[in-house]
Amino acid sequence: MSTTAAVASPPGQGAVPPDPAPTAAARASGTSGEAADRARRLWSLLPVAALSGAAGYGFARIFPPSELLPVLAVAVFAPVVLSAVLSGLLGRRPAREGRPAMPLWPSVLLTVVAWAVVVSATLFHEVSDGLPGGPALRAAWSALLDAPHALLSIILPAPGDPELLVLPHAVVWTAAFASAELALRTRAPLLPALPPVLAFGFPLVLGVDGPGSSYPAAGVLAGATALLVLVRSRARLPLRAMALRLPVVVALALVVALPGRHLPGLGAPYGLREAVTSPTVRPESTSPLDQVAAWTRNGDETVFTVRTSGAAPGNYRLAVLDRYDGTTWTSGAGLTRTGGRVPAEKGAGPGRTQMLEQRFTVQSLPGIWLPAADRPSSVSTPEGTSLSVDPDSGVLSTGEAVPRGFTYTATSHLPVYDAERLRYAAAADDPARVDLPGIDAAGQPIPSVRSFRTIAERVTEGSTHPYQRAVRLADWLRATYRLDPGALPGHTYRSLEFFLADGGRGTSEQFAASFAVLARTLGLPTRVAVGFRPGTRTGSGTWQVRGQDVLAWPEVRFAGVGWVPFHPTPGEAAQGGSSAVSAQEPEERRNADQADRESTEPARPSTPPRTPDEAAPAAAGASGSGLPVWLAVPLALLLLATAYVLYALWLPHNRRGRRRNDPDARRRVLGAWQQIIERLTEIGLPATGAHTAQEVAAFGAEHVGGAMGRRLPALATLVNEVEYAGRRPDAAAADAAWADCDAVEKTVRHRVPRRTRLLRLLRSAAPGRGRRA
Repeated sequence: MSTTAAVASPPGQGAVPPDPAPTAAARASGTSGEAADRARRLWSLLPVAALSGAAGYGFARIFPPSELLPVLAVAVFAPVVLSAVLSGLLGRRPAREGRPAMPLWPSVLLTVVAWAVVVSATLFHEVSDGLPGGPALRAAWSALLDAPHALLSIILPAPGDPELLVLPHAVVWTAAFASAELALRTRAPLLPALPPVLAFGFPLVLGVDGPGSSYPAAGVLAGATALLVLVRSRARLPLRAMALRLPVVVALALVVALPGRHLPGLGAPYGLREAVTSPTVRPESTSPLDQVAAWTRNGDETVFTVRTSGAAPGNYRLAVLDRYDGTTWTSGAGLTRTGGRVPAEKGAGPGRTQMLEQRFTVQSLPGIWLPAADRPSSVSTPEGTSLSVDPDSGVLSTGEAVPRGFTYTATSHLPVYDAERLRYAAAADDPARVDLPGIDAAGQPIPSVRSFRTIAERVTEGSTHPYQRAVRLADWLRATYRLDPGALPGHTYRSLEFFLADGGRGTSEQFAASFAVLARTLGLPTRVAVGFRPGTRTGSGTWQVRGQDVLAWPEVRFAGVGWVPFHPTPGEAAQGGSSAVSAQEPEERRNADQADRESTEPARPSTPPRTPDEAAPAAAGASGSGLPVWLAVPLALLLLATAYVLYALWLPHNRRGRRRNDPDARRRVLGAWQQIIERLTEIGLPATGAHTAQEVAAFGAEHVGGAMGRRLPALATLVNEVEYAGRRPDAAAADAAWADCDAVEKTVRHRVPRRTRLLRLLRSAAPGRGRRA
């Protein structure tokens, strides 16, 4: 610490003249240093933009990239460029002692106004005379407040609506602005990376259930952070030195992006959407099962055309009905809005699948439902369509009547069921899909239910597994009754009892409903699906589906497998059943007969294939308990910071040890002198590297004082002789030099506060700051 005070002159002498004004060379040197510092800060805006872009690309798990990238292009570069321009206009400079930085409020005000104009023009498309309109501002503010809850209530990826995209726009814009301001106003190498890292937390939390992974964005974030530290290092590295360090930056990014997800302890993060009640909509529409008779009567009317590629097309499921009150099968679907992804069925793992791409064109399809093969995995609809999906059944809905000419595409992964696995599968625990109303309004038992149970038990007598019972029921209905599209429709208890006892013929509605009711009396969870057969081929991969192709079929839920369709309607398999179950009906019967024969023998121990639910705990135990990503990221940063501190503490001790223990006495003397210079810089010696040894000794003699200060000129003379005159010192001279070094270091340690020494150590460990060995 230096102070300036007036010093009285000795008697008889004149006053001490003031310090001379800085020379022109000194001013030029200062100006050059400031220009270099400003250039370094401006160059650091490039990694700042990369950091903001990486944080924003974390939203790719929430929005389709095609919708997100245009938003990021504006939200990343606009605030960075604006800060750079304002930096030049306002003459901004980082704060120094005695020279404060320019105030922040002009930049904040102009940035807020710019964001309002840009978001109104690009997302809400309402700007008047260059200024945002009131309705647009109110809409943007309201959407910004509602967007987090809305995104937690949508099946990701979310549609690219302005009301939802305003959130990443605002988050990334704010992070880019804050990071750019820190880069231009401070000299801290790492501080400008903090806003993008915090912004990255938004997509981490909101996009837990989204497709894809956050690790690529995290890798770019880590690499851009390393590049930022490299560019902002106070050591003015030449371009060649920077280029040599770039592979380390790339390697760090790749380590985080590629193997990061496989590191132990990095499990699935906690999803906030589990704590949010999604606004589900119960469909109010005519039951498609009631439409079967109407479609059958108008059998030649085209319902839709579909162009397929991939696997052979099967049945197209339109709706799923899982509630039965003894009169009507209805849907318990809870529709949730989606951006096109259909979540996989929970607890289901049918095994091998075949992909089928479909492009539908609707001709005449009443109601709100959209057909697709089995359970689609993704759907693409025209812009402006409000697409919803029932997460439980996977059925699709537009929420309103489907217009003629409506086109959309769907991708399905058709399951190829393993009959051997189904043979051992247990019925799923699903009481709601087993329930049958057994008491009438007067509180009396309904005789029909007892009659249905008697029939089901008689048909499946001797069967030991749920799958065998279901196969027996389907075979019995198919062999005993005849399909008659002109039969009277209806699926009430009375209609089904008449069909089973006296009718002998019926529509696919009665076959499917009868199977579902009979199976429920045996404890099998069932539902009725309504859809269409593949239709008539009209060209290569093109099919025309008409009213006569309408079909209803039952499905049974097995633990670990999911919903499996069965086909009790006669001739259905020949017309194109939708699953491997229908194609393997002869094998099913053989399996069922073989099981019946085995049931008379002593039970053999068997281990059916593991279900996903059973395998998950074992996998979890093998890979560790798993930390959520939102906790792992700050923990990783903490570990990196700890490693950096330990490295900074180790580095000077390692350097000093190498200098002192060098076998060459000459290098030991020079090492001791370099060590003394580094310590003297801590108490005021300018770190220019241009001082002569005698100038360093004079500074040390003045500021260290004592006997040690008086010995420094002699040591400086020895250093000059060793370095420039070729003198070869002996070991005693080297030991004496290090004894002087020890004394100087002890004096400096007593004078410099511990906190200051620690900060110097941390700065000295930054890239390019290392001292000469």
